[in-house]
Amino acid sequence: MTDRAVSEVLGFALVFGMVVASVAIISVSGLGTLQDVRDAEQTNNAQQAFDVLADNMADIHQRGAPSRATEVSLGSAQLYTGENVTINVTAIDRDTADGNESVERSVRPIVYESDGAQRLVYEGGAVFQVSRDGGFHTVEPPLVARDGRVLVPIVQTRTERVRSVGGSTVLVRANQQSSAVAVSGGQFENVSVTVTSPRWELWQRAFEQTALSECAPDPDAASVTCYLEPGASPDRLYVPVHEIDLTIEL
Repeated sequence: MTDRAVSEVLGFALVFGMVVASVAIISVSGLGTLQDVRDAEQTNNAQQAFDVLADNMADIHQRGAPSRATEVSLGSAQLYTGENVTINVTAIDRDTADGNESVERSVRPIVYESDGAQRLVYEGGAVFQVSRDGGFHTVEPPLVARDGRVLVPIVQTRTERVRSVGGSTVLVRANQQSSAVAVSGGQFENVSVTVTSPRWELWQRAFEQTALSECAPDPDAASVTCYLEPGASPDRLYVPVHEIDLTIEL
């Protein structure tokens, strides 16, 4: 009787221990899965918000809207304006060096960064998705080359200082300050765009899918210079500069 009772107690303890361990394992793995799903959903929402942001910015620099506002839900992520990057457009006159043109502007990027080190960056009219393993562009730079005409806009987003916010839903407000064509003319060759940015490699990949297919990177300077395709001297070159002031409102 005593041995049988002890055996039943031990059996119950073993079964109970297995049940508790199974529940603990399922709970831990389930929480991890829920966390992954939440992070993926948050990143997906941020991607959609940055697509809207790029469209709203295009309303300003392509269609002349005076202002636009974009709502971004952050959750546990952060949104901030990064350090300035520079974009330079240079064109060499076909006949004389006196007609060479060079336009350079400092551009303030908008950066979304999640807990998983995923980043989305709006920079110079393009949107990049960046991770530890690299990145790619989700919105290409606003470059147009067609029928002998080349349009290279510089979307100069600006703020007075770097600002960071987190843990809320924020409003990114963009107001056009000026829009002027810095270069308008023909008879140019060797048109090039130089971008100096921590994301220069992503700019290179994006440019190589456009008419700026010949690129010369300078990793030491964190920059890349890309040229129009050989022999693609434009009949007309346009370099408009769009100055857009940014504010982030809680």
